Amino acid sequence: MIKFLAVVKREYLQRVRAKMFIVTTILLPVAMSFFALVPILVINIKTPAVRVAVVDQTGKLYDPLRRSLGSDESEQAGANDARPQGRPGLTSFVLEEINAQNQSIDQLRDNLNQRLHARQIDGYIILPPDFLEHGQAEFFNNNPGDVFAQPTLQSALGRAVREQRLIEAKVDNKTREHLFQPVDLQAVKIGDTGGQERNSGDTFAVVFGIGFLMYLSILMYGQIVLGAVIEEKETRIAEILFSSVRPFPLMMGKLVGVSLVALTQLTIWGLAFSAFALFGVNLLASRGVTSFSIPHIPISHFLYFGLFFLLGYFIYATIYALVGSMVTTAQEGGQLAMPIIVML
Repeated sequence: MIKFLAVVKREYLQRVRAKMFIVTTILLPVAMSFFALVPILVINIKTPAVRVAVVDQTGKLYDPLRRSLGSDESEQAGANDARPQGRPGLTSFVLEEINAQNQSIDQLRDNLNQRLHARQIDGYIILPPDFLEHGQAEFFNNNPGDVFAQPTLQSALGRAVREQRLIEAKVDNKTREHLFQPVDLQAVKIGDTGGQERNSGDTFAVVFGIGFLMYLSILMYGQIVLGAVIEEKETRIAEILFSSVRPFPLMMGKLVGVSLVALTQLTIWGLAFSAFALFGVNLLASRGVTSFSIPHIPISHFLYFGLFFLLGYFIYATIYALVGSMVTTAQEGGQLAMPIIVML
């Protein structure tokens, strides 16, 4: 038992004090913060509104288009209001109605192209007189790589055209609202006791995260067990150790020592990720985004998770140690470890 604890202590301290352990322990939470927090910060950056001039040759679609792009406040604004119009979290627009009377379409194009080159506007739309029948229009802009503005405008134009077509078909407002009323389909889980529980998809995210944690932990630290066994065989330290320690306590000491290293690193990462998650939730809440929740998980499930995680980890770690005892170089160990990864 004393020799077993000595092996565990040596494996643990040797790896915890290693520079690579310290670097990876600090570097991974920092890298994950970039993947998790930076997109949230970028999304919440207030970008300038897209200034779009609208040439409405139909004389009917500018107001419906403005209402379709804008919020309730913009719906109450005037036709030439220069306030940004758009829903929170989406591309916002500033629409400007261009009077198409007493000017030819070529003159309008020339004037708008000059304003476009002078950066006075970001784009302009020309709605031909037969747009309600054919639904084909042109959008000229300075940034063809903008993958958000054009789809948003196209969707808003589609809603505006449907509204105007219904108006011309003499469909009243109440009927139009009823026709465009969205459908709400909710997933409901039937529990073991016959009760019902609504599922918004958070349960799948938790299960996927736990499964990925188990997979990543076994893959990472199983490879460390493999490397530890091969390292001592390459340096022939194992031959000296076997003279004083039996193989079983030696291998079990390595498994337990590496497992404690894994537990230490996972605990540090868990605390760091919890802090990042709390910061992200507070940031989203400050922006008015509260459509997230943590599903209720019974205490017994945490016990089952710990049981399956420990059993699974030690099973695979033992297989990795077995592979390490069969080979003499790290290259051979990597080749024989491939079936383990496939099985995992």
